[in-house]
Order: sequence, then structure tokens, then C-alpha cells
Amino acid sequence: MRGNSTLILFAKKAQICRVKTRMWPNLSYRESLYLHKALTADAIKKFSANSKFKLILYTTDTKTIHYCKSRGLIIKRQYGLDLGSRMIHAISQELKYSQKVVLIGSDCPTLNVDYIKNAFMHLSKNNDVVLGPTTDGGYVLIGMKKKNDYLFKNITWGSSNVFNQTLKVAANYRCNIKSLEKVSDIDTAEDLHEFNIKRIYLHGQTTQLLKNRLAN
Repeated sequence: MRGNSTLILFAKKAQICRVKTRMWPNLSYRESLYLHKALTADAIKKFSANSKFKLILYTTDTKTIHYCKSRGLIIKRQYGLDLGSRMIHAISQELKYSQKVVLIGSDCPTLNVDYIKNAFMHLSKNNDVVLGPTTDGGYVLIGMKKKNDYLFKNITWGSSNVFNQTLKVAANYRCNIKSLEKVSDIDTAEDLHEFNIKRIYLHGQTTQLLKNRLAN
């Protein structure tokens, strides 16, 4: 028997010069890496203690896998050649065990437990898919009750057209989509300056680092 609700947190491997590259040159390579780690840690802290859904971290970072396993967090490896194939693989895997699956990115501090609960609530209604659009034209959340591979094909990942392209594909397949409130994520230095640093949980020396950067 499948469980009820699973939340997938998607996070890139924490590797210097490979994460938050659009922060350059406002942040250095290492500062960009620290920001990525801080946002991921924030999301884990925020959602891991909730009893309404099960949290699973999907990543390609072996070090993170060992670290999180030692702290009791469920963690699995991403598989796929691009973002779309990696997301549908993760969702398909979890739909084997859960009736409803929601996947989120790790770089949106405005996401909270109520937003996630709202996504699961709409999946309980007559909606095939739930999307959480971002202000830059992408989406930070996608949820579904059954595998819908077509939603992840022929999408220009990383562009400002991701959300609209997904809606167009869904319409072609007569897929009923519920769009949630738009939220802001952190992809660029401009995005970072729009956030009040006090709203972001940052660990270690990263707090002071980004406070200094935001003050400039």
C-alpha cells in the first residue's frame, strides 16, 4: 500500500564553479558555493520536521549523502542526462510508494510548510499536476499523482520560458494543472539583494559573509 505524501528536495552537487554561477562576479566562486550549501541546509531544516509529508533529498553529492544519512534524513541519488530526466526519474520512483509527490528546488527561501501543504491539498482535488511558478518564468515546485513524462520533454531548462512551455505541453495532453502563487527564488546577484538576509537560515561563517555582500 502506498503512503500519502512525499516531498522531494532537489539539490545540485555542492561543487565549486558548478553551482550558483550566475552570482559571479558579485560573489566569488567559493562564496557562491557557500550560498548553495546554506540554501540547501535551510530547506532541509525547514521541511524535515514536518509530520504531514515525508521529506527525501535527491542529490548527486556523495559527501552530502553520507552526511545526511548519518543524521537520519532519507537521501537518494539523482539519475538522468538533464534536469527534466532527473526530475521525472525521482518523481516516478517516489510514486511507487506515495499517492502524491511534490518536488521542489533548494534555492527558494520563500517556500514554507504552508505552501507545500497547499500543493498537496490541490493534488487531493481534481488536479493532475500542481506548479509553483517563479517570478523569472520558471517554476520551483511541481507535484503530481501519476507519472507524466511529457511535461519534462522539449523544455528549455534554465530559461524564462519554462513555466509557459510546461503549460502549453499540459494543454496539448489535456492535463489539468493548478498554478500556485508566484514566488521568488535566488538565481542571480539581483535576486539575492531583494531578500532580507534575516529571512534566510545560514550556517557557519556564511551569515556574516552574505551580510557584508548585501550591504555593498
